[in-house]
Amino acid sequence: MVTEIAIFTALAGKEEELGQAILKGLDVIRQHPECISANVTRCIEHPERYMVTNVWTSLEAHTVDFRGGPLFAQWRSHINGLFTGTAEVFHYQAF
Repeated sequence: MVTEIAIFTALAGKEEELGQAILKGLDVIRQHPECISANVTRCIEHPERYMVTNVWTSLEAHTVDFRGGPLFAQWRSHINGLFTGTAEVFHYQAF
C-alpha cells in the first residue's frame, strides 16, 4: 500500500469552493479499482489549505494507472482554477 498526500492551497476567496470541489472529486478518485480510500482534511491554522490523502494498492496504481486514465481528468475538472500553483504531492509507505 502507498499513501498519497497532496496539499492544495485555495485561491483567495475560493476557499469554500475548493473544499466542496475536492469533496465531489473524491467520488471520482474512489471509482478507481486500485484506490483503497480517499479523504480530505482542512488546515486549522491556514484554512485555505487542504490535504487530500489517498491510499492506493501501489505507487504505479496512482502514478501510472490513475494519472494515465480518464478518471484523472474527471477529478481535476472539479478543482481546476480553484487553487494556486501546483499541488504538492508526495507518496509514503509503512516504515
